[in-house]
Amino acid sequence: MTDSSMKQTLAEIYDDLALDYEHAVVPVFRPIAKRLIQLIDLRPGWQVLDAGTGTGLVALLSAPRVGKTGKVIGVDGAEKMLEVAREKAYKFGFTQCEFRSGDLEALDFADAQFNAVLSQFVLHHTDPAKSLREFHRVLMPGGALVIQDWMESPNPPNVALFDALNKYRVTEPDESLAIARAQSERAWNFRVHYAKPERIEKELKELGFERVEAREEKHNMRVANVDAFIAMASAAPVVRAEFKALSAETRAEIIREARRGFASFETSNGIEWTYHVLAVVAHK
Repeated sequence: MTDSSMKQTLAEIYDDLALDYEHAVVPVFRPIAKRLIQLIDLRPGWQVLDAGTGTGLVALLSAPRVGKTGKVIGVDGAEKMLEVAREKAYKFGFTQCEFRSGDLEALDFADAQFNAVLSQFVLHHTDPAKSLREFHRVLMPGGALVIQDWMESPNPPNVALFDALNKYRVTEPDESLAIARAQSERAWNFRVHYAKPERIEKELKELGFERVEAREEKHNMRVANVDAFIAMASAAPVVRAEFKALSAETRAEIIREARRGFASFETSNGIEWTYHVLAVVAHK
């Protein structure tokens, strides 16, 4: 399994779930993305990179702040995610937005090109040291880096889904599923070992960043009902890959078991849980 095959497979999975991600996940992530934007004073005329833009959530929230004299470039490896982002930018008239395919570990930009680099829930998909080095390279002197990524989070509804899934998942995965599982393991290791304020502060300072602030933030989340939670969870890459390897009957049985597990989490307000998010601000 090579690094390039992992990147290609992850992009293919995200291409497959692009519309589901936009409809089921983006509304849940939007309040957290608004918090990311609050962490930096984006100015009119600024050049901004949204690293790992997905369907453009952070880029489109940034666009009004940089205005028509500025530029927001969103980079992602999944072309169909970028297509959704482009459609939304066109709909809103955000001509200052541009979306490109690219690799965060080897950005196709000149040194010192951006006033700000923003990245939400993407660093765990990469080799963090390589991506952070590239973020530093493309920032202008005095430019700001703002990151949000996952920390360990007690998420009982998600645990219930994986408990059901793990009973049925295939024991002899094909290459695509094996890569998806490897990426999921890498993401888990990131949350457990890397996503610590003191760890990332040290890494960023060693790369030359200054005025580094990293902290844990808790975001209380809610979706309307069990169906909404299942739709959101099913748009995670490893869940999509696991489901794709199973028969329709087995997928239905997993959902039935998960529903029974979700029953204890559902209230009159829907299903609620808490995300623990690493929030980082640093300057070049």
